[in-house]
Amino acid sequence: MISLDRPGTGPKPGRTDAEGPLEQLHKIERLGEPTRPAEPEERQQQNLAGGALILAGIIVVAANLRLGVSSTGPLLDQLRDRLHLGGAVVTLLPTLWVVIFAFAGPAGSSLARRHGAGSVLAASLAILVAGSAVRGIPDIPGLLAGSVLAGIGIALGNVLLPVVVRTYFPHRVGAVTGIYSTMIALGSTVAAGIAVPLSDTLGGPSGGLEFWTVPALAALVLWTASRTHRRDRDIRAAHPAHGPGQPHIPLAAAARSKLAWAMAFAFGLQSMVGYVVMGWLPTVLHESGMSQAGAGTVLSLMFAVNAPLSFVVPLTAARLRSQRPLALALGAVFALGFVTLMVAPVTLAYVAAVLIGIGMAAFPLVLTMIGLRGGTPTGTAALSAFSQSAGYLIAAFGPIMFGLLGHALHSWTVPLGIMVVVVLAQAVVAGYVGSPERGTFAPADSITEPAN
Repeated sequence: MISLDRPGTGPKPGRTDAEGPLEQLHKIERLGEPTRPAEPEERQQQNLAGGALILAGIIVVAANLRLGVSSTGPLLDQLRDRLHLGGAVVTLLPTLWVVIFAFAGPAGSSLARRHGAGSVLAASLAILVAGSAVRGIPDIPGLLAGSVLAGIGIALGNVLLPVVVRTYFPHRVGAVTGIYSTMIALGSTVAAGIAVPLSDTLGGPSGGLEFWTVPALAALVLWTASRTHRRDRDIRAAHPAHGPGQPHIPLAAAARSKLAWAMAFAFGLQSMVGYVVMGWLPTVLHESGMSQAGAGTVLSLMFAVNAPLSFVVPLTAARLRSQRPLALALGAVFALGFVTLMVAPVTLAYVAAVLIGIGMAAFPLVLTMIGLRGGTPTGTAALSAFSQSAGYLIAAFGPIMFGLLGHALHSWTVPLGIMVVVVLAQAVVAGYVGSPERGTFAPADSITEPAN
């Protein structure tokens, strides 16, 4: 048998041959690693090349984190007609993502501590590839099972990307967060804009959903290629005793922090609105008289407006002593966008799209504040996992409530009005988190030493 282990790293006494998927992924990723130490000049070049490769990987991974979600909303009516979906399934689909994110996200922090955030992110991409492929099966079980798998992969990526940024680019949190949140917005823009044309070209909505397997596979290949350059930092992040890491902060202990709960509500309320927009806005516009393709274009415009702000807002936020004014300003514009939809959902649809696109910059702002308030990679991991898991549970009520109310009242005016209240509440909570008085997330009573 040919061993995949590097010289001198064979099985230790007492080790069994049974290995899980993550251990097998570690072995595959180690293939091709250099076996001799690099010279100083060579090491510097490798560090530069490695940093560029890791950054490229972050960019491509981020672009995949909303493709499946943003492409579903414009195809919701087609999926209902083609697969004969009942009302319960139609209401469930926009909500399913948020529920999965809430329950699968916390595993990211624990797995990252044991195996390294980079390797767990690679595993999450493999799950996303599988889920995207299964979603292309043209029946209800395939659609739901694929959505669950894809949702798990995205949930892990959501939690791990802030940790990855803090681990590999600790002095560039604002800039790198801006880059990857911009890519999330660009991915959403493309997916929403071409969802309907893709469906028409590929023979139906199932083929349109399956198409997103291709970019997910590309992200997996690129991120795996960066293994050699991120391996040492992964080891230090996964095993703090082996390097300058920090003690572990469990989620149960994080729940004792006011800052963590405030961050959870800030994240949850903006996520609630974001998934209502991605899941239901095309339906609102279509039922108000706009074509399906036109509704997809409006949604795409929102993300297009949001894309440059997703870069500018984190850079700006990272330089500000207080992020409170920025949070309040975005909330006001966000609310105005929903009021515009209430007044004239078709006539002023593009005006509303611009306003909502600006308001949705609350998402990269909250992501940046997770990195800023986390303080350390360990603190960021705990704050990211807790705020996203609790936040997505809060967010899950939004799409369900919006769909049920809209269909029960045969009008979208009241649900849109509720969204106005939600975005204003989110702005207030984000303003609280953005105050410099909050400090960083490292409560002494929430820290436990890692097990030996």
